[in-house]
Amino acid sequence: MVRIFNHAVSHLIAKIWQYIISIAGGLLVAFESSIPFFIPCLILTVIDIYAALCLARRVHQKHPDRSDGKFKSEYKFKIMKTMLIALVAIIVAQYADMYVIKDSDLAVRSVVGFFLFYQLWSISENWSSENDNKIAKAFQRIMVNKAERHYNVTLSDILLNEEKKEDNGES
Repeated sequence: MVRIFNHAVSHLIAKIWQYIISIAGGLLVAFESSIPFFIPCLILTVIDIYAALCLARRVHQKHPDRSDGKFKSEYKFKIMKTMLIALVAIIVAQYADMYVIKDSDLAVRSVVGFFLFYQLWSISENWSSENDNKIAKAFQRIMVNKAERHYNVTLSDILLNEEKKEDNGES
């Protein structure tokens, strides 16, 4: 009886290892083929993080009482979630290209293109927010100022203070 039990347990353990190795191999194949498409997304995300850090420093210089000028660790989860969504979307698009569209990489290029546009837009918003450059001011006419959303600086207060300075003849 013990011999039958030991044989059943060893067979079960062997099957579990077989499933684990199969799943790990499948994930490795999925990730490996997605890496060339994921790297540009990762690079632009790092640039976006740097642009957000520069924005935090500009906000701190202009409004030291409202912002500490540091990158908050709470944003890392948002970044990790964004990168995970991008990776999964690239993998799914790649499988759609292989099995649905066939002999094309239209879906994966569309997903990567959308993500890169999204990141470039975010980088542009970070660069143009609270920036005195004339081009940045022109960008602000069509983009969101991220200072209020990310760094606890109320834009209505800033704009009212700037309007009061202009009314008083200050610059």
